[in-house]
Order: sequence, then structure tokens, then C-alpha cells
Amino acid sequence: MLNSADEEKGWIWIDSQPRLAELVEELRNVGEFALDTEFHREKTYYPKLALVQIGWVDKVALLDPFALDLTALSVVFSGPATVVLHAGTQDLEILSRIVGTLPQSIFDTQLAAGFIGFSNPSLALLSERLLGIGLPKGDRLTDWTKRPLSEGQLRYAASDVANLLSLKSEIESQLAVMGRLDWAWDESKVLLNKDRRGMPIERTWWKIKECRHLKGESRKVAQTLAVWRELRAARLDIPVRYVLSDLAIAVISQELPMTVDALAILRGVEHRFLVQGVDREILEAVSRGRSLSDSDLCVPVVEESDKRLKPIAAMAVTWVSQLAQSLKIDPLLLATRSDIAGFLNGDKNSRIATGWRNEVLGDPITKLTRGELALAVNANGELELENRSYVRYVSGA
Repeated sequence: MLNSADEEKGWIWIDSQPRLAELVEELRNVGEFALDTEFHREKTYYPKLALVQIGWVDKVALLDPFALDLTALSVVFSGPATVVLHAGTQDLEILSRIVGTLPQSIFDTQLAAGFIGFSNPSLALLSERLLGIGLPKGDRLTDWTKRPLSEGQLRYAASDVANLLSLKSEIESQLAVMGRLDWAWDESKVLLNKDRRGMPIERTWWKIKECRHLKGESRKVAQTLAVWRELRAARLDIPVRYVLSDLAIAVISQELPMTVDALAILRGVEHRFLVQGVDREILEAVSRGRSLSDSDLCVPVVEESDKRLKPIAAMAVTWVSQLAQSLKIDPLLLATRSDIAGFLNGDKNSRIATGWRNEVLGDPITKLTRGELALAVNANGELELENRSYVRYVSGA
């Protein structure tokens, strides 16, 4: 069993492989444990892991990734224990890279809380509202990579997992009463099975606000430039903005320069972006973009929507927003505009196409599309779907 003088403070500090092995053995005998990470990614493409927090029963362990080979945790992850996270998307991304595997089962308290009326809640908010426990305030700008960590940093880090299992239990109890416990578990499973490769690289230009309104060759160039930037940033492990800014990509895509001199005078194109032959690489990306075929251009799903379906999608979005209020579910958790557009376009990967969303939303939206249902305002001023009367209203009649 793990023992440490730090345990009296509320945590066990682990910075040696033998102690990590002891922790692994102890965790293999528990049914669930809480997990969180601290990391930085301001100066790197991939997140730089600086601390791992694990909580189980009445203990908390803080793991120093700079001193440990964390692949040892793969033994625990491959076991039956449920790993409890809060807003675990980035934690899972990091664990996948560092540990080399992911847990077999997870429960995300932020996701689950969305089914009891919370919208993207922080851990501190849930702890206070559901458990009556206030968490210590931490400095969001603290440097987790420095050693030694201060006692204040350690206390804050430990608090992230100390009560997470109790929080899970409370949320589960409320979900069970509401008949939504399976929804939360299903949603956590979706998060676990999510493609860790992130957005397909050909779609990264969608994230550049200034590129959304480009047309013709310009949007093709935006796509090839964004792909080139992503690949270079990953290879050098630096943020994409260190390679080329969003503004620079938008301006280059609009102006379509053909020479280094024409490139260098553009707004947002700083000298630091063009050194060591990078200027030529940018021009080559521009050339590839201009010759890109229409079929190779990745267009946002909403733009691909059948024009006939756009008013239907607008009505469905409005109805889903009202339904979310009525059900006390985070609207974005219920369905996004993109989810609805994808479903209407027959995308089998749309979140509405399967699972609990299909049960709640799929049939009504399908009937709305067929003209079998209509959107109306009830006596309480709320929007709802009702069977169509097929009696057409004529103004002035």
C-alpha cells in the first residue's frame, strides 16, 4: 500500500517508477478512479504534460511525468475500472499519446451534468452546487512545468480529483431519477471512442474566420495553405500561429501572390514566416491550391445542404433550442446546427442518426421534413411540433 508524509496534506507525490508500480497495483483493485491532467500547449503543437492527478477511495496521487514512464498506466487502463474525468477531451488526447492507450470505460462529469440542466459547467461550479464543496482557487496562468511545485499548486491540483467520484455519484443519482443515466453513459462512450486525430486536415481552413467568405480559387488556396501549415507545425512541434497566422492565410488566399516579393508585402505576412526557404513553400502551396479540383475542396456541411432543406433546418434548430429548455438539457449537448444539417443530408455519422438523440430528435425532424409535423406556438408561448392540419392560412381571408 502507498504511504507518504504528503498523504497528511491530502495527496501522495509520486516521482519514481517503483512508487508508480505500487500505485498501479493498488488501482487494479478498484472499480473506479478519478483522473485529471495539467499541461501547457502555448509553445508547442502537441500538449506538454506537466502533471497527472489520480483520486480513488479517499486518496489522491500526484504523478510527475518528467520523472516517470507513464506507459505503466496502460495496465490499469486495460482493466475494468471506470476512469472519471471532467471535461476530459484534452485529457484523453494527452493520455493516448503519453500512455499509448486509453481506458476501457470513462464517465465525464461535465458531459453528464449537461443532462441535468448545466451548460458546460466548471468543476468548481458543480462541486459547489451539487456537493456544497468550494474548491481552492488557482492561478490559471501558473507554470506547471516548474519544479518543485508549490504547496498551493499541489493543493489546487489535488482538489481537481479529490471529490470527483462523489460528484459522479450525485450526478448519477439525479440522472437515474430523470431516466437519463444511459444517455450520459452513452455520451461518455462517444467521447472515449472519438477519433483522436482531430478534424481532418483538409478541413482545418474552416476554423479560420476570415476564410469563410472566400470564393473560387481563393478558398482552394486557403485549404492547401492550412494543410501545409498544420503539417509543418506538427513536424516542428510548434503552434500553428508560429508558422503562419490566420490573417496571413486569409490575405494570401485572397491576393494569390506568385512571387516572393509579392508575398512579402502582404498584410499579416511577417518576415519571420518567410525565412529558411519557407517563402517558396508557401508559394508552392498557393500554386497547388489554384490547381485543386472542385471535388478535392472540402466544403463545410452546412454549405452542402440542399437549398430546399435550409428552411427546414432553420425550423429544426429553433425547435431543438426550445426542446432543450423544456428538457433542461444543454442545447449544444442535444444537437448543434451542424448535427441537424448533417442528419437532413443523410449523413450516417451525424450524432442524430443513432442512439438516444435519434430516439428524441430523429423521428420528429424526419416527419417535419416530410411535412407531417408543423412548428407552432402553444398557449405558454413555447414552440412545439404538432400534427399538421393541412389547412393553409391565407392572409386577409
